[in-house]
Amino acid sequence: MFKKIVPWIVSALLCVLAVEALGAAVFFSQNRSLVYRNNVHVEERVVADSGNKLRLHPYFGYTGTYSLNGPVYTNNLGFGQAQKQTRNVPFKPEPNDFVVVILGASVAGNMVVPTNHGLTIDAALKELPLFKDKNVIVYCMSLGPQKQPQQLMELAFLIAIGQHIDLVLDVSGPGEFTLSLSNYESAINPIFPPAMILGAIGRELAMVDASSSEFYEMAFYLSHDQAAVKRYTKLVTESSSGLEYLKNKFAQAYYARRLVNALADYERAVAQSGDAEKIKKLLSLDMDMEGLANKDQVIDRAFQTWLRCLDLMKLMANANGAAFIEIVHPNLYYSNKKLTESEQAAASILPEGDYLRRGSSDGYRLMERHADMLKSRGIVSGADLFDNVHETMFTDSTGHFNQLGETLLTRFVASQVAARLADPSRSGNAKELTR
Repeated sequence: MFKKIVPWIVSALLCVLAVEALGAAVFFSQNRSLVYRNNVHVEERVVADSGNKLRLHPYFGYTGTYSLNGPVYTNNLGFGQAQKQTRNVPFKPEPNDFVVVILGASVAGNMVVPTNHGLTIDAALKELPLFKDKNVIVYCMSLGPQKQPQQLMELAFLIAIGQHIDLVLDVSGPGEFTLSLSNYESAINPIFPPAMILGAIGRELAMVDASSSEFYEMAFYLSHDQAAVKRYTKLVTESSSGLEYLKNKFAQAYYARRLVNALADYERAVAQSGDAEKIKKLLSLDMDMEGLANKDQVIDRAFQTWLRCLDLMKLMANANGAAFIEIVHPNLYYSNKKLTESEQAAASILPEGDYLRRGSSDGYRLMERHADMLKSRGIVSGADLFDNVHETMFTDSTGHFNQLGETLLTRFVASQVAARLADPSRSGNAKELTR
């Protein structure tokens, strides 16, 4: 009996060893190190019960809770900060202060509070020789997801209340196009802030109806899958064996796909529920589409809106004595970077027709087509920043960056600040930083 079992036991052990070897090989190909020597530990940011919640704002569309002092921090306008904000806008700068306002969506926000512990823009600017005798103050006006003209309104608000600004940094990405498409698909004019956020906030303001239980159930599963993706992404990084690495990679991919479906269900629930029309009227979102007949027109309109808003932001900044720098960050779905296995997996999660994929690629293709015009306006493209980087940079299907990616972008932005303030006519080449 035992002799009959032995071959099966040996076969099972060989299969386990083969899977272990496969996992170790995949880990090595992705990280250029042995999984058995991996002692990486990813510190988790405490966000549960932080008290931070997106709320309607009369000018910005929405913002977070004002002046939170832990475990997360926000300034007195509700935007994230790395630590307690000691000065509330409008404040009068000291003679040695240099006030920087950074605007944009989540990637810009991650330069202030890096999700994956990359270099902060505050630290990067303070490393520059031109600021060695200055007290750099970074005030964040970045929040994801958002798009123009939200940033335009936020800058106008700061100037209107009398805030002195030395430098305005605006960091743009595919959200200008993806969020416009998302609005269009939800039958909301693309000029408005993202429907996925406004619809959810409107749900809280509208009276509860019979469909609300289904909506909150979807919101629960969405939150659950988001937490699972975050958890397994952390476990993948901390894996110490081939088997553990493959198991965590499989779970990460599984919950990432579930998250995509949960997000789609959630957005459909917001857009198509019985309350949808009531919410649109409640929030004045029932303006017509102004002749937009297809998605190509939406992309083109978003591009033109983005350009007009940047022109206005530059005029406002310069008229009030501030420098203005506009930077476009890298994009997972329109890149010459040779994607790693994990980046390919992230990019393949969404179906071809998804608004995020289409908006990202079509929008950046439009930017590339008009590259000379953008350069003539002083717009700096960092879209090619990762082209010569072989390591993984993109961490998820929305195109956020890992620690190295966050640091590379922040250093690139700081280099553009140094170049522009030294010579307003100069702009850098993103590839130079990674050669």
